[in-house]
Amino acid sequence: MPISYKILGQIAPTANALTNVYVSPAATSAIVNSIYIANQDSANANVDLILRPINEALGNKHYILQNQRIDQADTLIINLNITMNSAVILAVNNTVRAGETQSANISVNAFGLEVT
Repeated sequence: MPISYKILGQIAPTANALTNVYVSPAATSAIVNSIYIANQDSANANVDLILRPINEALGNKHYILQNQRIDQADTLIINLNITMNSAVILAVNNTVRAGETQSANISVNAFGLEVT
């Protein structure tokens, strides 16, 4: 079983749009070792981090983080070793809370390995 260490995904999501960071390919398992979410703005950010099988509708059980605040010009580093079978989605949402006028400029980087 070959193992490839790699950058699994790098994205800069738009506001209020659930965006895939990484989707594990067919016949491939993955382990996400770390996720970096950088807030590159002068406004605070709020993010959701979601892990769900492709064939399931989004539900409460899929949230790893929900409405997690990241202060302006700060980075959230998550070291967790998430295991993913094939056809599993790791996604993020850059949310705008009620009463706020903007979402922050964030970037998401996921690192880990794929096993084929």
